[in-house]
Amino acid sequence: MNAITGSEAGRNEGGSTDHARRYDLQVHTDASPCSAATPAQVARAASEANLDGIAITNHDTTEGIREVRRAASGLSEGIDVISGVEVTTTQGHLLALNVAKPPPQADPLTVIENIHEQGGLAVLSHPFDRFRQVYDRDLEAIAAAIDGIETRNSRCVRPRYNRAAEAFAARHGLAETGGSDGHFPREVGRAATECRGDVLDSIRAGETRVVGRGGYLSGHVATKVHQVRGLLG
Repeated sequence: MNAITGSEAGRNEGGSTDHARRYDLQVHTDASPCSAATPAQVARAASEANLDGIAITNHDTTEGIREVRRAASGLSEGIDVISGVEVTTTQGHLLALNVAKPPPQADPLTVIENIHEQGGLAVLSHPFDRFRQVYDRDLEAIAAAIDGIETRNSRCVRPRYNRAAEAFAARHGLAETGGSDGHFPREVGRAATECRGDVLDSIRAGETRVVGRGGYLSGHVATKVHQVRGLLG
């Protein structure tokens, strides 16, 4: 797998591919019950994090994407907003990137097939995080079908969970992606995917690099507090 060389990072000026482009490929808005981030806050946070783009990946819905695009269009800096979904499968979660409709909540191979039928990319989301849903069956078949694997998720509390994803990607020659898994504006950009040119094409070619941090316990705590507040009205 090819890594990005050089120290350039941040916003790609003038559309040039001479600089690394940075995308946070897992961001949630308040269309996910576990998130408190409005579309306007997400767009502003992406700009402040000096990102070139984000993927909106709400849980099992494409709601919120249009609103983020509308908010991003009002900013002076261009933010590319990718239509995505974080799909609940019978094992772990799966990122569907560049899709128009939410894939079915089914077994991973069925979900991947639906994503590909839509012309999208399928990426395993925090696949070996034992504090969340994990992939532990049919791994060889899944590896042969997917387009990439999230090896840097900023909400993986234990570094070994991201390292396990990195080892899986290396073993199977898979493209690596990074995402904050942000549920609050301050999280956007904590982890990201770097590439040159179009990020989706870069994933297909296996020419991406992950950057950012993991081990973020306070984000999970804030999510639980938000959910409890929602239940209490």
